[in-house]
Amino acid sequence: MHRPWFVIGNLAIGKTGNSASSIPLVRTRTVSITTRMTFDAAANTDVTVKAYYSPDGKNWDTIVYTSWAVTFSVSGTVQRTVIIDPPEHGYLRIAILNGGQAQALSRISAWYTIQSWPMSGDVGHGATYIDTGEERQVVEKETHG
Repeated sequence: MHRPWFVIGNLAIGKTGNSASSIPLVRTRTVSITTRMTFDAAANTDVTVKAYYSPDGKNWDTIVYTSWAVTFSVSGTVQRTVIIDPPEHGYLRIAILNGGQAQALSRISAWYTIQSWPMSGDVGHGATYIDTGEERQVVEKETHG
């Protein structure tokens, strides 16, 4: 897996960790976001991950664009990937909420991958572009179909 885009060492009970940077959406088809975290032995509830949208990267919606639960595992590390169908342009950022009543989370990290429409107008042949967020560049990938 690529270098994480979002890392938090620990997240206290009832606290929210917010991504410091956003995910740029340009000609976006889909976005996959992977989160990984370690639950303490006293874990007693799932964690909620929320994604927020902004058309310009400055003015963020106050209503959650989408959210998902990461099911807790006592003394275990859990990884979950979700596929998001976002607008073609704009920005996403995430917030991770530790709603537990017992212990902090640790080793929290997140990655993303974007699949974008090609720059040319010819999308009929299935050319796609992948952005892993690691180098902040777009790499062409040919598909046949």
